[in-house]
Amino acid sequence: MVDQDISKSSIGSVRHEPTHNSKSLNHAVDKAIRDQNFLDSCLNLIGDLKFPAFKNNIIDHVKKLTKDADIISLFESLDGYIQFRDQHHIQEALEVNDPEKKTESQITDETAANTSSKNHDAKNNEQDKKPNQ
Repeated sequence: MVDQDISKSSIGSVRHEPTHNSKSLNHAVDKAIRDQNFLDSCLNLIGDLKFPAFKNNIIDHVKKLTKDADIISLFESLDGYIQFRDQHHIQEALEVNDPEKKTESQITDETAANTSSKNHDAKNNEQDKKPNQ
């Protein structure tokens, strides 16, 4: 019988445990929605963070300042693929989960229609001012 390489003939599995579970993330997001003071205190922790920053940079910074699981979970809820420009950009990303603040930030159909027509009119006016060639 020929010796076989065990790694080629066997299949293994390993259970992956997430760093934060969805329950703790959802709890932190809900707390930020209900409690503006909680959100403000979380944002104050990143006031001296160097920007631009990715989620992992933000979490590393926050973990140096606090061990509070809710605060860390709130920042864990951020998108890991976005490079955040500043503290306000992070605030907007966190507030997108708040239905009231989400509505405040949205452009209404009326606003969008007025904006597109103004831009269209401005382009037409600029073209009208150019001499015909």
